[in-house]
Amino acid sequence: MERTELDPLLEPHVEHDPLVRSMRKAPGNPWGWVLAYGILLLIVALVVLVNPLVAGVATGLLLGVVLVVYGVAAIASGWTALSSRARWTEVLLGVLALIAGIFAIVNPVAGALSLVWAIGVWLVVSGILQISFALKGRHDRGWRLFLGALDVILGLILVFAGPAPSLAFLAVIVAVSLTVRGVFLIMLAMSLKKLA
Repeated sequence: MERTELDPLLEPHVEHDPLVRSMRKAPGNPWGWVLAYGILLLIVALVVLVNPLVAGVATGLLLGVVLVVYGVAAIASGWTALSSRARWTEVLLGVLALIAGIFAIVNPVAGALSLVWAIGVWLVVSGILQISFALKGRHDRGWRLFLGALDVILGLILVFAGPAPSLAFLAVIVAVSLTVRGVFLIMLAMSLKKLA
């Protein structure tokens, strides 16, 4: 029976992963680069945990760049709009996004704090909706109430916490993400080394 290509995420044996097979054909020792990248991610995660300001600055800068790009695109779109009302709405939104983006780039920590505050508000609203659905529904009421209350509590912490706790919470999220990726890459590198 001919073997079919499987989804790498569903394939339990790493040697059958198409990405791994192509890396085995590459010249040199590709597993060394994968290992180095995984270790680098773990080091960055540690730096972010030790100094949450690093995560805040990086997030603020990223937010600023995204807002500037959106602002320029919205202004450009506004000048080409057919409707005069839509045109000025787009231009106004673009100018506001451009100003906010420049402010976030100039002061990235303030941009990061604004993002954390927005996430906090979203969590509070999401938690309230989850609780209201739980009170009306019959299934999984306990879990829905628990998750809703948890969202509300986390959201309120983000909204009312000072700058330091907000950035620390953001840093933990970034560090966990980088750590998981780093560990995965190190495990992949070890598997590639065995196959080599």
